[in-house]
Amino acid sequence: MIGPTQDNTRAAGAVVLAMAAVTASDALVKGLLEEIAPSQFIFVRALVILAILGTALILNNQRIPVPSFKQPWLLVRGGCELMSTGLWLFGLQFIALPTAAALAWTSPIMVTLLGIILLREANSLWRWMSVLIGFAGVLCITRPWGTEWSVLLILPLATAAASALREISTRFIEPSAHPLQIAFITVLVVAAGAGIVSIFEWQSFGWKMTGGILVSAMLVSAAFPLMIMAVRLGEITFIAPFFFTAIPFAVILGYLFWGDTLDGLATLGIIAIIAAGWLTARKAGRHTSPE
Repeated sequence: MIGPTQDNTRAAGAVVLAMAAVTASDALVKGLLEEIAPSQFIFVRALVILAILGTALILNNQRIPVPSFKQPWLLVRGGCELMSTGLWLFGLQFIALPTAAALAWTSPIMVTLLGIILLREANSLWRWMSVLIGFAGVLCITRPWGTEWSVLLILPLATAAASALREISTRFIEPSAHPLQIAFITVLVVAAGAGIVSIFEWQSFGWKMTGGILVSAMLVSAAFPLMIMAVRLGEITFIAPFFFTAIPFAVILGYLFWGDTLDGLATLGIIAIIAAGWLTARKAGRHTSPE
């Protein structure tokens, strides 16, 4: 049997690879959105992802699920994902990738806050400290007191809030649902919502855009099994901080592709957000680990 440490190591590696795939997709999409409306991009990419997930379900001998009001939390999760994706891609057109990623990845901190408020989970000084440290990091990046403030910075924060609600809603889904089935319904709702909006913004696109959409869809689809693998192999409290590797990936890609740089205060803000996420995971791990 593989020991816990080896399991955690493999799980952390899976998370890092998933974050690299997602961030690479975001970097690619940021360039593509200059030529296509976000809703149309989301719709077409979602169709490709559905084809990939559908194939994965068949190969795993799982039935392809159909949306049903008998399982409303699956639909709620899909709605949250639709809001999260739409807000993220719309904001990505106007905000530097490192800044957007840092603000959007406050979602684990928001999950902690919502867990305390909505799920009545353990309320401790350390959890509140992590929320406050993360909030301080957000202030360092957005600087609402300065001339650089823009209302557009609310978009990645709203993305984080929608992502947090998505994770909270997952807690209410029937345990019997297969992870790939949950992902399939989620993407199906995204495709339906984006498809309706894209009717009013539809425009033709060429092979270059088609290739970009396919690559983005494959990167995002690759992240799904990697995250499922990570959750099954390792302890959630151990792997949680590795989600924040998306931020340094975004900083590197933002600099390489667009020359985006961060000043001292923004860098301090990113460090604070990562520290807050790490503190949340570490303290949660101490409370949940077996004696």
